[in-house]
Amino acid sequence: MSKASHWIIALGVLGGVYSQGALPRPIVYTDYVEHVSVNIGGTAYNCTTLSDPNCAFISITAQSDTSYITAFDVPGAKGFENTLQSATIDIFFTDAGLTPFMGDLDPAQLFVSVDQTNGGAGFGSQYSPTYPLATYGSNRGFDTYDLASNFFAAGFAPFCTDDVLCRNGQAIYATGGTSITITYPFRPVYSSFSSSLGPVIDVPEPATVILFGIGLVGLGFSRRKRAN
Repeated sequence: MSKASHWIIALGVLGGVYSQGALPRPIVYTDYVEHVSVNIGGTAYNCTTLSDPNCAFISITAQSDTSYITAFDVPGAKGFENTLQSATIDIFFTDAGLTPFMGDLDPAQLFVSVDQTNGGAGFGSQYSPTYPLATYGSNRGFDTYDLASNFFAAGFAPFCTDDVLCRNGQAIYATGGTSITITYPFRPVYSSFSSSLGPVIDVPEPATVILFGIGLVGLGFSRRKRAN
């Protein structure tokens, strides 16, 4: 067998070994917050006291996979963020007689991130990396969390760097066009953030497939030379 054939086969083997590295996994992120005010499609539900029947309890759940996670490092904060493939919002109220709202959100308007420096994680948007929902809390494990593992932390909201934004809010949108504005009249209130990993997505990368194919071609050449 020629040296060139040895090299081609080695490339194919290396491609197979490389494919055994970290593979993407689906992951679901959820952030939940209690006792906030919300405006749904122009109807306001103002939470004026913790016992107000209009107080809203809100969760956002989103799906992504771990291959999209990227690191960030900016003045005063560093951590990880991930894009979203789908997102839903659930809203219910202290008064069980009020109609809950459940709907799909446009995932392009949101992302999920963890701030390891300041200790918090949640859903961000064009308005803020921690709005509309995020959870903070010291010694809760956020400092080592990387968005790529099973995780749960009970903490507090709002994790908001902009006090005006927290008190006045900005609209996010359901896929049907309904506007949803969340505001935080009290701080802190109970909140939690979690993530749940799914099974490995065992899809070979294009480069791996190409290298494996080259390896097979090399094997074919070597067999042909022996036959000759």
